[in-house]
Amino acid sequence: MKPRIIILLNSIDVNKGGLTHASLRQASTFADAGYDTQILTFHYEPRFPIICKKLKEMGKVSEKVVIRNMFEELALYTDKDKVNIRKLKVNLSDYEKSYAITQRKNYNAYRLYNNGIYEKYIALRDDNTLDFIDYFNENRYRMRRENYNYYGQVSRVQYFSYEDNKFKQQVFFDKRGKAIFSFWRESSTGKISRVIHFGSNNEVISETTGNTVPHKLYWLKSVLNESKSRVMAISDTRSTDELLVKLKHSYTTKALRMHSNHLKNPDNPDSELNKRNGFAIENIQSVDALIVLTEKQKHDIVSRYGHEDKVYVIPNYYDPNVSKIKGLKSIFTTVKQNSSQSERDMSKVVIVSRFSGIKNIDHIIQAFKKVIAEVPEAKLEIWGSGDKEKEYAGMIESLELDDNVLIKGYTQNPGKIYQSGALSVLTSNAEGFSLAVMESMANKTPVVSYNIRYGPSDMIEDGVNGFLIEKNDIEALSERIIQMLKNPEKTRDMGNEADKTIQTKFSKEIYQKLWFSLADKLL
Repeated sequence: MKPRIIILLNSIDVNKGGLTHASLRQASTFADAGYDTQILTFHYEPRFPIICKKLKEMGKVSEKVVIRNMFEELALYTDKDKVNIRKLKVNLSDYEKSYAITQRKNYNAYRLYNNGIYEKYIALRDDNTLDFIDYFNENRYRMRRENYNYYGQVSRVQYFSYEDNKFKQQVFFDKRGKAIFSFWRESSTGKISRVIHFGSNNEVISETTGNTVPHKLYWLKSVLNESKSRVMAISDTRSTDELLVKLKHSYTTKALRMHSNHLKNPDNPDSELNKRNGFAIENIQSVDALIVLTEKQKHDIVSRYGHEDKVYVIPNYYDPNVSKIKGLKSIFTTVKQNSSQSERDMSKVVIVSRFSGIKNIDHIIQAFKKVIAEVPEAKLEIWGSGDKEKEYAGMIESLELDDNVLIKGYTQNPGKIYQSGALSVLTSNAEGFSLAVMESMANKTPVVSYNIRYGPSDMIEDGVNGFLIEKNDIEALSERIIQMLKNPEKTRDMGNEADKTIQTKFSKEIYQKLWFSLADKLL
């Protein structure tokens, strides 16, 4: 058996974005090569066993990867605790004997009245299992919430403040009903003011004034102590960096992997560090490796902070052979996807992105006003989700682009979306690498991208397999889109060149070689 690789994430979910996707692929790469690979997560998640099952069923992570959760294990749940969704489905008729019931509009949730008094609010998940119950007093103040896990047990109780209707204290329980954590929240600041960690014998293991690191370190060390040989631990989220920096463990090698830009002003390599990645860079001396995605980012970091021997470049990769869904269904899915490549709409531009301000999707919408003046049949499909959706919809309406620009929602299959269009667009302020550019190019869909730190210029050769334009130049953005839509054969050729670039420079084989070489060196 090869050494153990442990990857630290705050949380996982089926619909998480590029960072989680990259972490799952990294874990799968190690596991499929024979490394004992585990993902450790630290966020409370009552849906945890279902999420793990779905990720493996969908082929998003290797069956060989072990996924673990701190709350789940400290609550004493093991593989012997089975989930039976059929038995957990809620039958509302059980409540009708004692309550009058109304359904909340557009929600799978219900209000329960006892002789006219509003007593309970019951929320169900999409599969009709019980998510939580809120309890109210006669003045309709919410007093507490009971969260239920997929084993049918109360895993958390929150006690609410009358002042702001947010929790003042929340207690987490193991499967015996014994408390494992108590978190206190300060109403005036909204921050956690105390964390108490209880042991199995009702003893206090740690107590802090809001610091969550000690109890996370307690669990992390217990996991590391299971191994009798050296371990490589990789922090893949910034919320877990502090754990590795503070970890003292004799046979654990520590690495931090950055997925995004580290600069507050991403256009200036001498800029102040941003809050997200600053801690990792300022603590390079406390770990064995800092892994970044591009040579340019390594250069920017080393030129200012030194430690060249600790900074490594391992870019992402694209594997065209990974099926999204396992089994017979995957065969038909693959055939359908392959056949759809010949049905590419050369008048369509596509975007697959998170709807957030840093992505500047509004720039593309603005540019498209000029695009349709030159190419009236042009269409823009925007796939994704986020807090900017209403703003984008309003802009589309105000610019009278409703017939040409469509917001399509979240997709589980971005490859299929890219295959359906002539080109895609990236207008972010900054990136760590840009999986969106990589996946688009790998699906023979060339990209028009702002030339930003970091990533696009590592993949796009201007005028050959896509276009790089100056950041915030909406005029140039519209001109390049028009040029590509008016020259579909040239655009197809660029798409073919884009695919060659990804297959030759960003293959799974290169990615594996770099990671395995680093693991061998550090272990």
